[in-house]
Amino acid sequence: MGSPNPTQWAFGPINREGATRLISRRELIGVIAGTLGSLLLVPGASAKHRPDHPYRYSVVDMPVSLAVGTVRTPEFAPPSHWYWIMLQVEKPLPFMQMVCMMGVTAGPLDSKDCSGNDPLIDADWKVLSDGQVVDHGSSSGSGGAKFTKDYIFKFLGSFSTLSGKKYVLAVKFTKDGTPLNVANPHLIVTGIGDE
Repeated sequence: MGSPNPTQWAFGPINREGATRLISRRELIGVIAGTLGSLLLVPGASAKHRPDHPYRYSVVDMPVSLAVGTVRTPEFAPPSHWYWIMLQVEKPLPFMQMVCMMGVTAGPLDSKDCSGNDPLIDADWKVLSDGQVVDHGSSSGSGGAKFTKDYIFKFLGSFSTLSGKKYVLAVKFTKDGTPLNVANPHLIVTGIGDE
C-alpha cells in the first residue's frame, strides 16, 4: 500500500481484512472539528470539566447576558427527573452589593442597605418540548439561593422531565440586569439532588 504522503494519515481498520484506509488532511480536520464542535455544543459539557463546581453534572451550563430579552438554551434530552433552573454569578463586587443585586437577601433586615433598583433579576421562564410549553414560572424579587466560596446561585424555578423527550428552556429577563454581567452570569439546569 505504500507510505502515506504528507497530506494523508492512516485511520483505523475499516474492513474485515483489517485494511487501513488513508484519509486526507481535510477529512482528518473535519473529523477533529466535528468532535470538538459536538463537545462544545453539548449543553452542560463544560460543567463536567469543573470537578469542584457544585453543579458539575448540569444538563445546561451556558453564559448569558442579563439584558432585557429572552435567552434560549440549546435542546437537551435529560432522563426523567426534577430539575432546578438557576443563575450563577461570580463575586467581583462587594458581597452585600451582589446579594442585593441578585435578590437573594434573607429578609427585610438584609435588604435595608439595598438600592431602590435592587434586585436586578426579574425573569419569567418556560420549558418547551416539541414546540409546546410544558411548564412555566416566574422569579420576581427575592428568592432561594446558594452561596459558595466562588459563586452565588439564584434559583429561578423547577420542572420535571420525561425520558426520551427533548426540551428547550426560554428565560425572559424583564428587568435590566446588565450591571451583573461583570459577574460572568451562567444559566444552569441541573437535576435536583445531583450535586
